[in-house]
Amino acid sequence: MDISFDLEYIRGGDENVLDKIINRIAEKTGKNAKEVLAEINKKHEELNLLAVEVVALIVAREKGVDISDLIDEVEGKITER
Repeated sequence: MDISFDLEYIRGGDENVLDKIINRIAEKTGKNAKEVLAEINKKHEELNLLAVEVVALIVAREKGVDISDLIDEVEGKITER
């Protein structure tokens, strides 16, 4: 089963919480969104069952990115599934 997420997912419509996290990581690390998303996908495969937004928060935290204001938004997104 392919569980990877691609840029089509994060590019649709208004900026969603995953977009926000990716953009912050990219800004902090100097990587582009595609590179950041690849890193999130890799971590997502390692952790297996977590929602991609949660994995993105973990990657952001590992990079020292402040995402404290996005935690509630991620929680809301994953609880509506």
